[in-house]
Amino acid sequence: MELEFKKDFEAAVEQWGRFWKGKNNRPAVSAILPKPGVATVDKPEYASGAREDFEPVIDKLLQWAETHEFLADAIPFYYLEFAADHFAALLGADLKFSEAKPGGWAVPFVRDLDHAEIRFDRDGYWWRRTVEFAEALRARCDGKLLIASNTLVANLDALAAIYGTEHVLIAMIENPDAVHSALAQIDQAHEHILEALSELLDYPCFGSITRHGMYNAGRVNVPQCDFSCMISPDMFREFVVPYLTREIRRLDSVEYHLDGPGAIKHLEALCEIRELDLVQWVPGAGQGEQRDWTALFDRIDALGKGQLRWGRADTAKHLWQKYRTRKLFFNLQAQSRAEIEDCLAELENITPNKPDAGDA
Repeated sequence: MELEFKKDFEAAVEQWGRFWKGKNNRPAVSAILPKPGVATVDKPEYASGAREDFEPVIDKLLQWAETHEFLADAIPFYYLEFAADHFAALLGADLKFSEAKPGGWAVPFVRDLDHAEIRFDRDGYWWRRTVEFAEALRARCDGKLLIASNTLVANLDALAAIYGTEHVLIAMIENPDAVHSALAQIDQAHEHILEALSELLDYPCFGSITRHGMYNAGRVNVPQCDFSCMISPDMFREFVVPYLTREIRRLDSVEYHLDGPGAIKHLEALCEIRELDLVQWVPGAGQGEQRDWTALFDRIDALGKGQLRWGRADTAKHLWQKYRTRKLFFNLQAQSRAEIEDCLAELENITPNKPDAGDA
């Protein structure tokens, strides 16, 4: 299969296949540059299509793709998500929006956890809106670029979105059986939603891609549990790990979103999930972005998991030689095609210090 805006799409697919198997001879590299000599157009804002007409959004999306180059393993795509709580909206929650920033949040609707019936709401407004937008996108974009589904934010994050964070925290102490029952229902909905998205976006034909541009010929997504910042390691193992493991095992490749210093205490439990491929670390709000997180990155590598990183060519080369993992995805900051090509050539000639025992 070819993509109009990614002529070497098949080569990128092969490289991504080697990446997930840990058989690659360089990191997966994404580099997107403005085309020289043309007036570039920005990608549509996050959550576009949630409330406005689809066609102007698609017009802008195609103009963005036409005015940029997608180099190395970068694949042009559109991220179809209306809010961070998009998954919760597919369970029946309504979404509210702020005019100050893109995206919205879910309005909790579960009142009685003991008698809650949580399921994938195929007749709900937000699933119908998702289908309508996906069909409009595919009508004009198939064969040109890919469509990334909303992130499947399930487990305790979804329960907090539909029941309320404080209510969930209290129930975990006072009514744990009801919490487990609700989480089991959310987990079943996760399975059904994943199947529906696979059909809607035709994963068997096109494969799938995450919001960060990580591609798999099968199913890939970004599991998370931001709620984990508020609970102990023992509670994480009881209320998150079993459900998260089932989510992960439905996917062919997994990029875990680890968000905030409060989540770091769960890193070992996360990395015990064999099928978890890679960790995307986000420092969270506050001063985290200014801190040196080298020790955490080294710890992730020592636990046998890959990483998603950003930076320039020198950083990519240093990390590729330093880390054991072969599952290193690098968003490369570069000024020209020549700089990217030179970086790729140098990466392929680096002899890593150690193979990743987990990928051997």
